[in-house]
Amino acid sequence: MVQQESELQKENKLKVEIYVPLNVCACQWERFMNLVFQVITPYNKYISFDTKNLDSEEARRLNLHGNSIVIDGNEIVTTSFALKKKLPEILKAKGLI
Repeated sequence: MVQQESELQKENKLKVEIYVPLNVCACQWERFMNLVFQVITPYNKYISFDTKNLDSEEARRLNLHGNSIVIDGNEIVTTSFALKKKLPEILKAKGLI
């Protein structure tokens, strides 16, 4: 029962996927990740996030060429500034905040 509630809560959250080149030194993308986490932390209870490899088939299908954030599988932003602007708009449109 608790697991079902947990999965239901996860389904109701906004899906955020962070794509970085995981096969290179973290020093290449750690600043980007820190900036992204500064933006998403205030909305943590409304977001389900995952970090994915930029050098993957999934990233190629999405035509990603640099550090990127994919929101709900269709909205792509490449900077923390753009994420900071878009995230509240999307959360409000989905009725999460």
